[in-house]
Amino acid sequence: MSGNDGRFETYYAKEDSGKVTFEERKDCLEDIQKYIDLIDNIKKSDDIGKTAGVALEEVRYQIESLKYTDIPAEEVKKKLNKYSRVPLGDGKFMHLSSFLASTGEQRVVKTEEEYIQQVKKMLDNTKSNLTNLLIFKEEDEHLKGFFEELQVIEKSTDYTDVKKRMDHLTMSGIIKHYNETKLDFLKKWLAPFEEKLGKPISEMSSKEMQEALGQVEGLKKKELEQVGIRINSETADHFRAYNKVGHELMNGDSTDFWGFPEQRDEFVELVKKIINRFSFKLENHYLVFESSDKKMAYLVGFSDDLFGKKKELSDNKVGLTPHLKVLIANKSGEFQELRKEDMEKPTEYYRVLKTAVVPFLASLSMMVDTPLSKEFKDAFDMWL
Repeated sequence: MSGNDGRFETYYAKEDSGKVTFEERKDCLEDIQKYIDLIDNIKKSDDIGKTAGVALEEVRYQIESLKYTDIPAEEVKKKLNKYSRVPLGDGKFMHLSSFLASTGEQRVVKTEEEYIQQVKKMLDNTKSNLTNLLIFKEEDEHLKGFFEELQVIEKSTDYTDVKKRMDHLTMSGIIKHYNETKLDFLKKWLAPFEEKLGKPISEMSSKEMQEALGQVEGLKKKELEQVGIRINSETADHFRAYNKVGHELMNGDSTDFWGFPEQRDEFVELVKKIINRFSFKLENHYLVFESSDKKMAYLVGFSDDLFGKKKELSDNKVGLTPHLKVLIANKSGEFQELRKEDMEKPTEYYRVLKTAVVPFLASLSMMVDTPLSKEFKDAFDMWL
């Protein structure tokens, strides 16, 4: 805008950027360069208009100048935070921190509402991955804290609050720990099939690992088909209603059905291994397995009411609380949950339950090197 003397005055011209020095400062350079690189990438986008381009160039200059000030590091961070809100005029702003990676490319998010929407999408994906990682490393307090913080952010609708929390996560180092743990998990997930991948996992690039991931998905499908089971990934979303509440008996929350803690713990451990084996990303918090004749389906995972709930197990272990539901296809091919109230006698329900569940779990248990114990199978007989 113009000053009283007719000169062009930038938005930040009146801001005291600190005493200028001729030597580049030693601290904060990584943070400063991150913003500069981000601005340079944004300016390449076709979505950026002339006004935004001018504003970004101005902000870039201000950020670049921070390299040659001697103000305290905390002040540098405050100014970077201020500069990330780029003025576009008419009360509109562009938020540098709102350029989120979605498909490997950065995308412009132009409003606070859109920023929150993009964050929520990212949280869904991250929480799905975290579910598997927490099964894989239940003792990892950093991942537990990360998961809990994501739950807080997910419930917030205030831009300032969400932005502050996301910035804190980015600067805390938890993202690096999360990515390193995810890579470690992926390597272990691929390990049983390494001989069929044509190359040692330790020598694979990130791209080769992603390709191997798809290859192993196919191998695992064939593995299941050999025992008459398939994973339903096409219409798994249709089963969401059945996952709202955990199964009243077959769950890891209590020992009412299993009779003894050891059998309940065996169920928890088995479900954990099944999910780790057959799902790299648990998008819906559950997997759906179907019999090859499509007459029976099994929903295995973590119900909405039990999701994130941890249970103390034997040997001082802690496990997430899973459940399992059996669904039977009706005459029209639609799946309906097997329920005790639909049977004439309770014993008939338990008999059908055992007939359906034990062979299913026995087949999968052999694939994860955890054969069912006699006591586990006998748990069903207590109700007959």
